[in-house]
Amino acid sequence: MIGRYYTGQRPCGNDLYPLPYWARHLVSTRIDTMIKRLLLTLAFAAGLTASANAQAGAIYADGVLQPDLQTAFDRVNPGGIIRLEPGMYHEGATLKKGKDGVLIIGAPGVIFDGASVGGKATFVIQSDGITIDSIECKNVAVRSRNGACVRLESGDLTLRKVNFSHNENGILTWDRANKILIEDSIFEGNGKAGRAHGVYVSGAQQVIVRRTRIIGSHDHGHGLKIRAKYILVENSVVASLEGNDSYLIDIPNGGRAIVRNSLLVEGANTENWFILSFGVEGTRFEKNSLRLEKNIIVSDREGGSKFINLLEGLAGPELAGNVIVGDIEYDWSGSNYFFDSRGDLNWPDAPELPKVDLTQRSR
Repeated sequence: MIGRYYTGQRPCGNDLYPLPYWARHLVSTRIDTMIKRLLLTLAFAAGLTASANAQAGAIYADGVLQPDLQTAFDRVNPGGIIRLEPGMYHEGATLKKGKDGVLIIGAPGVIFDGASVGGKATFVIQSDGITIDSIECKNVAVRSRNGACVRLESGDLTLRKVNFSHNENGILTWDRANKILIEDSIFEGNGKAGRAHGVYVSGAQQVIVRRTRIIGSHDHGHGLKIRAKYILVENSVVASLEGNDSYLIDIPNGGRAIVRNSLLVEGANTENWFILSFGVEGTRFEKNSLRLEKNIIVSDREGGSKFINLLEGLAGPELAGNVIVGDIEYDWSGSNYFFDSRGDLNWPDAPELPKVDLTQRSR
């Protein structure tokens, strides 16, 4: 078949979608902190160039070699830089309060394997405005079965170019988080006992996930579980692959949520009929709305899938320009395209992901 295109009235008004935040989504950084980081980075790079060989597994705080990660975290200045040289690391550390604005950055080849501190996570973050860049972290498991590569206990956090694989949680936050930005990252094979997930934000004002792959969650874990006032997922992939995951995206307490220009694939082994969930644990926020636009949504689940588990009484989602492939129970208004199977689009069989350019869908 060629595919079916349906149109319908939008189930709710534009007043629910003012979208005032898009132009101001980035975590703000003071100019003096930016200048300090630039100078430190230049000085540190010059120092490494002058050295014939950088020490494998070395840890620097503001350009000064440190004996271990916790000491580096304790000695770094607010707005400073923790730099990690290539190597396999097996220790975790806590970045305590008063270290706001710190950048934690790894050279290519930095891997944390099974590292945790305090029975919590590899990195326990208690300061504000922290950025973690170019770090690989895997195999984190703790006694509570709720370990993580990063545990954010308050404030703002940016994750950029991180690879978190085969952990209980990739990232776990307390409910005192403010703004979380995740860009250009991979979360693969995370999850534990239905209580740990790829990305688990238990409370925040704003969460943005951009150009990121959340794939192969397992043991009934969700790809994304987010409790936040505002949520944006764009140009990203959330896919079960062969994992026995649950929801691809779980937004249990509502808020204003937008998923756009993304690929969502529910796999053959997923444990949940539903692809997405919105508000099913009760709403926390004054405004509650869900918009999905220009996504590709695929079900490879034998027996089909249900699209959205929505709290009874909430306004229906706003759907526009989505491509919906497979046996997906769908009863919402909107202007979308429907195909019976991957074969209608000459896509490879599951679990291989369709090769689609998500950036093109935003145009």
